[in-house]
Amino acid sequence: MKMRKTWTTILTSVTALSLLIAGCSDSGTGKAPAAENGKTGPNTQTADSTKPKWDFKFDPPITISTAIVDENRPNAFKPGENLTNNVHSRWMEEKLGIVTKYEWVVGKFEDNETKIRLALSTNGKLPDTFSAGGDILKDLIRAGRLLPVNDAIEKYAHPVYKEALKKYAHVLPEVTVDGNIYGVPTFFVGDEGTVMWIRKDWLDKLSLKPPTTIAELETVLKAFSEQDPNGNGKDDETGLAIPLKEGPWTWMGQTDPIVGAFTKQMVNTYDIKLFWNEDANGNLTYGAIHPDAKKYLETMASWMAKGYIDKEAGIKDPSKAAELAAAGMAGVMFGPYWMGSWPLGDTAKVDPKAEWQAYPLPAGPDGLKAKAQKPLNSGYLVFSKDFKQIEAWFAYFNKLLAKNLGPQDPYFDPRFEKGFHEGYDYVLKDGKVVNGNFEANGVPKHQWPLADGTGMDMRWMLYPLTGTMAPLVPYMNADAIKKFIADPNAEAKTPIEQSVKGLNKAQLSAASVAVSEQNLEIPNRYNGPLTDGMKKHGEFLQKLATESYLRIIYGEKPLSSFDEFVVQFNKNGGELITKEVNEWYKKNKP
Repeated sequence: MKMRKTWTTILTSVTALSLLIAGCSDSGTGKAPAAENGKTGPNTQTADSTKPKWDFKFDPPITISTAIVDENRPNAFKPGENLTNNVHSRWMEEKLGIVTKYEWVVGKFEDNETKIRLALSTNGKLPDTFSAGGDILKDLIRAGRLLPVNDAIEKYAHPVYKEALKKYAHVLPEVTVDGNIYGVPTFFVGDEGTVMWIRKDWLDKLSLKPPTTIAELETVLKAFSEQDPNGNGKDDETGLAIPLKEGPWTWMGQTDPIVGAFTKQMVNTYDIKLFWNEDANGNLTYGAIHPDAKKYLETMASWMAKGYIDKEAGIKDPSKAAELAAAGMAGVMFGPYWMGSWPLGDTAKVDPKAEWQAYPLPAGPDGLKAKAQKPLNSGYLVFSKDFKQIEAWFAYFNKLLAKNLGPQDPYFDPRFEKGFHEGYDYVLKDGKVVNGNFEANGVPKHQWPLADGTGMDMRWMLYPLTGTMAPLVPYMNADAIKKFIADPNAEAKTPIEQSVKGLNKAQLSAASVAVSEQNLEIPNRYNGPLTDGMKKHGEFLQKLATESYLRIIYGEKPLSSFDEFVVQFNKNGGELITKEVNEWYKKNKP
């Protein structure tokens, strides 16, 4: 779906831009066992148990095949290098004895799906490892084309990754059948839970205190909307900048904390898979049709009628909503911690005195505070049933994961202490590591990784075997955030700490708020594939829900029309989908 594809793109970009994290390991023992039906066979090579865990090499070299979607990769390679011949591919073969082979490289996700379906229909060869999700994943499992990895995870996965699989087990049901796990999740860091961004300079100018409740927030919105806080003498400000084109929950500007002030039944209208919450009886219900949603709609309709919300919110996406805030015409916006750089940082271009600050979420009339947990995984890495080198794959995966965890980790490769490859992801200037802003840091032009001075996008070199994403585990930067909030001058000892230390003051403060309220996050309880009912009725129901919410918020229909909407939702496929979802939940409840 459009929303889910947007999520993958945005969160991948955010991970690459704001965290620049790499990875770690747990296998690396130098063995290359055969694997069949999820069972690891006898070793074909002898391991040296006296070596450190990171120190392994397969001799003779082994080849692992994969497939990737090569949509757009500017700055990925230096002149003369490519996917199959670059500094890292050569390093892997020489130092690790691992060669990456591409069964296919396509330009679109649709083409990748076509390739997989062709292999399914003709019983053709699949790559050793590749990314899959949704219907494709279900069909691969049903056809018996994937390798169960239960034993491999237990034997070879890094302890940190294994612990994450246990802690966030709710991401596994989609890839699990009859107790067999047919892939590993591609985790996001997951630290983007909503914070409340407010123009602190406007609060100070109007002698207002930061709001701690929904009632106090309304007072702030009223003042921001009516008292000309930008000082231009025009009535051009609004209190709250939000995008409602795609419903109340999205990747930036979302209003889940307003929902969470009244109920733990999280609401989304734009994706039929989000949010399914437990009711009082332990059954799953679609949050958008739960009676508690009326409390959210009543509040939003009131604020819209009073002029506290952008009147054009209904036709704006997140980026357009952010433009209002960045232009100095809105004083409150909910969203992730990284907004302190972009887009809110752009407000200084129109008002040098602008100061956005993140605050804890407002409590409802009964003291309730909650927010939606953003998706923790973007899909799964799966393995052909014919793949015999699963230990080697985990050895490399663990090495990448350990890069993030730092030198103290037993799987950390000391050859990566400064970075992956000098002259690529970093350069040395007077003995110091520089991994960006090369000209500003005085690096001579002949040392720049690329001629134009920009940084290199190393994903295509480093992560082709892991779906072009760095191996991560949820909330793995929380400790680093706490460390640098306590002491901004502390030494950064790991790549994660280096990334967190690189956040600007507003971002770091916001990240601290997000981490402190992590316990408020409500996860989506349905993590299965699209059901038959979702495929047949989902698009219509999403449109029905989004439009019904907008009509109530804009006052075109009374709040009482919510009940009519629920009847129409259930009548037109919602009842069937709810039945399917709960049948799945009974079998897969963590």
